[in-house]
Amino acid sequence: MVPACRARAECSLVPGVVLHTTHTRADVEFNSWFALRLWPPRELADPLSGLLIHMGASGTWQDGDSLLAYFASQTQPDEVGHAVSAWSGHFMDLGLLESALAVTWESPDNQDWATAWRAHFVSFPVGKRLMVLPEWEPLSTAADRLPIRIRPGLGFGTGGHATTATCLEVLENHLATLPHPDRATILDVGTGSGILAIAAARLGCRKVTAFDNDPDAVQNARENAELNDVSETVRLFVGTTDAVQGQYDVVLANLLAHVIVELMPDLLRLTASGGRIILSGILNEQGDRVEAALAAHGLHVVEYLSRGMWLTILSRRESDPQD
Repeated sequence: MVPACRARAECSLVPGVVLHTTHTRADVEFNSWFALRLWPPRELADPLSGLLIHMGASGTWQDGDSLLAYFASQTQPDEVGHAVSAWSGHFMDLGLLESALAVTWESPDNQDWATAWRAHFVSFPVGKRLMVLPEWEPLSTAADRLPIRIRPGLGFGTGGHATTATCLEVLENHLATLPHPDRATILDVGTGSGILAIAAARLGCRKVTAFDNDPDAVQNARENAELNDVSETVRLFVGTTDAVQGQYDVVLANLLAHVIVELMPDLLRLTASGGRIILSGILNEQGDRVEAALAAHGLHVVEYLSRGMWLTILSRRESDPQD
């Protein structure tokens, strides 16, 4: 059984490569850190950022054509370099990267990078009704949109990555078709920062369940739920699909294609008759594999939404004859 899931799309972990996080952001002394600089293709910068965060980076940002990741001094450079090499090989095999990424370590100027990094997370609209904004921006920034406030942490998902943004859009559009969206039950598999679950609550759903097998991610999701005043609506817990009982009208799974395929029996079990599954974290060229897995479990594709190199799929479980 594949746990659901630290292997989210924004992390883009390479199958078979075991990664070890040596510290969290709370452990970082900002006067004792160094930077890793890489030059990935722009469309791969977000998934690479996720990998580096998983390896212990305290944060990343785009610096011109390069990507900077900040690490505490106790990080093992060889371990990070090995992970980047394996990640590069994975995307080279897919034809999305011409050669392995070079790794350059730097000693940055002595500044409070945590404050500087805030300038790189700004509010932005998603879909027709949502606005994602960092916790330090005023709610008035959202204007007439529904605000989703995010405190960046170890849980991936600020909404900026194509996989998260398209998930949000598909979720919003589907809920808009329901006569009573407030009655829809939602399950977020591998919730990360909790952004999808929070969005469901913001869009009117009253019963939202979300989980992750990473305690740090769940803690970050709880903080974000509190920021958005939806703690009573969104039930969060640390665990895997094995711990989930019942069925849900909408199941969200922003993971990775191979994880989605292996979890398909559980996703089917957890989806109510006539319900929907929203799948993301799928490379365009992996769409056929995921669609085949859906078909093998009696699930039907309703809609595809592709953005850049990533694909989101809305699928349907047929209604049982007695319904």
